[in-house]
Amino acid sequence: MKPGDLVRFREITSHAPDVEYTDWKIGLLLQYYTWEKIATILYDQRELRIAARDVQMLCRAKRKIND
Repeated sequence: MKPGDLVRFREITSHAPDVEYTDWKIGLLLQYYTWEKIATILYDQRELRIAARDVQMLCRAKRKIND
């Protein structure tokens, strides 16, 4: 995953006794470092930090090809 990619993600709504999630939402990936395992996503004019296990790639951003 690289910045600019569209991703789908879910947020945790409850931790106890079982983990509950929201429905899948679509956002724009702003930042993702593999060693952190946390993605920063722009959604509804907010920056959210979501665990990588709750993020899936939806569509790659178009990249320039260097000649």
